[in-house]
Amino acid sequence: MSPSPRFSIIIAGFQTEPYLKKALDSVASQRFRDFEAICYVEESTDGSLDICKEYAARDARFTVVSSPKSGAVSSTRNYGIEHAHGDYLVFLDGDDWLAADMLERIYERLSKCGDVDVMAFAMSSTTNDYVEWDRSSDWTTNFRPDDEQSVFSGFDAIRKAGRNGGSMHNYTVMCVYRTEFLREYGLLQKPGRVMEDFEWTPRVWYHARRFAYVHRSFYAYRRRPGSLTTEASSRAVIHLAEHFNSLAFFAAEISPPQDILSIWSNQWLSVLFWFLFHPVTSRKVPDKDRREAIRTLFENSGKDRFLAIATHASKPKRIAAKFLLLAARGWMLPAKVFFRWLYYPMVSRRK
Repeated sequence: MSPSPRFSIIIAGFQTEPYLKKALDSVASQRFRDFEAICYVEESTDGSLDICKEYAARDARFTVVSSPKSGAVSSTRNYGIEHAHGDYLVFLDGDDWLAADMLERIYERLSKCGDVDVMAFAMSSTTNDYVEWDRSSDWTTNFRPDDEQSVFSGFDAIRKAGRNGGSMHNYTVMCVYRTEFLREYGLLQKPGRVMEDFEWTPRVWYHARRFAYVHRSFYAYRRRPGSLTTEASSRAVIHLAEHFNSLAFFAAEISPPQDILSIWSNQWLSVLFWFLFHPVTSRKVPDKDRREAIRTLFENSGKDRFLAIATHASKPKRIAAKFLLLAARGWMLPAKVFFRWLYYPMVSRRK
């Protein structure tokens, strides 16, 4: 490892004017000073681009990239993967912010354990401008405190996260990534697609040879109405179906160990069912778009790949998969009734 690993922080600045200064201040105030900050601003109707230019004018570590609108944050992240100069990549959405000691703590851990491909940490969720970083009850994480005692493989990271059943968290922003590792395997996110984390994270973890965890929260995730990650939408559901198909193809291609495939199957189906049929999210998606998503899921041999994944899932999910097949044949009402009155009440009782 180089004596002083340098970080690249990739900031998505599209249409985030009310929150962007807090995000950029959290970058500028990092205690570890050796970093570059790339503000990637797609076409915005607000002042996001001007705010980023202000920071770049007074701090040489900040640069600004202006780009046409792509409709998804994946374009921002792909630009960082392909063009950043840092040894490690940090991804920040323009309505969120970082803990001031994030890079310092990550650097300290790297100094002790050596280079890793992926380093995970916890994330704090909030609906306002404040988080208590040490309040673990507000944390989102895939790991346990004792997981930070060692370095492990990506396979073992999947196994550790899989202890939570289907409740794995695939947020891109909950990890720092070694830049050359992502480039070596061509690990880019699907351009122009939302729900990009769902499809990207399993591929990244699968390829990771050295994986570490820091049991600290470094990322403040702002839950706000209208953001793509807090609201189900027709576009998100259709893109999710595309991602599921891509992951099913990926799993068939690599033939992972059976326990890994079982963990993935439960997780992927949990997310798919939640967006298509959960009582809360399903009200936000018209039936015509739900049908379009299911059609997308099963086209071009997608049905066979779906069944191959469902075979390795838990019994409740295997049963639920049959009702999704019914919906694909036009029997949407039985599927809705099953998920609303049987599947989700059963899942709630098991928790």
